[in-house]
Amino acid sequence: MSTYSSILATVIALTVLLSGVQSVRQCSCKEQENCIKDVEALGQGCVDQCWSITEELTKKSKQLRKCFQGKEGEIEESVQCFQKEMKGCAPNAKGPTIPAQSMDGIMAAAENQIRATIKRTLDSGIAGDMKKVIAVTEKFSTCAKKCLIAKTADGVCMKKYSCQPLLPNEASAKQIFKKCSHFDFKKQAGPLCQCALNAGVKDLSTYCSVLMLMAPQK
Repeated sequence: MSTYSSILATVIALTVLLSGVQSVRQCSCKEQENCIKDVEALGQGCVDQCWSITEELTKKSKQLRKCFQGKEGEIEESVQCFQKEMKGCAPNAKGPTIPAQSMDGIMAAAENQIRATIKRTLDSGIAGDMKKVIAVTEKFSTCAKKCLIAKTADGVCMKKYSCQPLLPNEASAKQIFKKCSHFDFKKQAGPLCQCALNAGVKDLSTYCSVLMLMAPQK
């Protein structure tokens, strides 16, 4: 779920940089950074608004929320890494005029990676019945994405900074997502899973025990 969240955060943050214009000035790196910080501030409210969806998994949704507290830094690292690796900004506010950018490549790469992660989980043979967990995770992610897009419908970057970054195509975005995922599966998945299990997500019981065995031994 942490990797899923990192991808989602990156996609959402970059989605709201765009608008329907035909051509636009390329954002400076500072403008791009400031714009995404604005979006991330709005995003926290969307997480709060949509978190009640997790009550479909457990009555201890507040306890489950605590399992993910402190993970914001990892998501921030992923977003910052994506910005750096996509090389989409100009060195100053006098950047060139570029064609209006499309999110199609990034969205396709993100969706394909998420589907691949879900497929590996379901095909692993150790996941037990994870279908409900996956369905609720997807429902929450969709809610958070729609919420933030609604809050930024007037175009955050275009309205405030009058610019867009130059975005990667699908193949490049796929490689950047892989490089910028800071989730150490073997080290972090077990404790995170166990925390969620303790918070009442019982469908994780079989999966967590195996993940804990995979964790590095102290």
